[in-house]
Amino acid sequence: MPDKNLKKLGFTPFQISKDFDSSIGYHKKFGMGFTLLELMIGTAVLIIALVGLIAAYIGCFSLNESARNLTIAVNDAQCVTEEIRDINIPLKITSQDWTAWALADSPGGGGCNSLDNETVIVTYPSGTSAEPLEILVTVSWTEKGRQKNTQVVTLLSER
Repeated sequence: MPDKNLKKLGFTPFQISKDFDSSIGYHKKFGMGFTLLELMIGTAVLIIALVGLIAAYIGCFSLNESARNLTIAVNDAQCVTEEIRDINIPLKITSQDWTAWALADSPGGGGCNSLDNETVIVTYPSGTSAEPLEILVTVSWTEKGRQKNTQVVTLLSER
């Protein structure tokens, strides 16, 4: 029966007997299907590619969290420097407890405490009586068990 179908495809009787294994119903020339070894290799390649993609995906989440925390810290430092600029009187600026101000909620404070263990420290590297007043705002926080910090430096002259 399969011989008739193969003859319709243009095979001679010699080719039919050479290329067709009737015991398993498999035509060697058209070789349908994959061997077990080919399937295992294909599966291994697929698994390696998926593991790489998953690792990259997890790495992107980690970088996203770090970038988010850094953005919040820079915004908190900017909030403090803007408040300092608004006061613009060096004696009031240097006597203010900026750590307490940053942690206090609005309207009396900055409300900057949104990161894990966040602290805001304001220092004056060139002294409190320098003109212009050099102001260094350091924001520190904990991220994945590690201490991180960022700094903003500005100069302030009396208006």
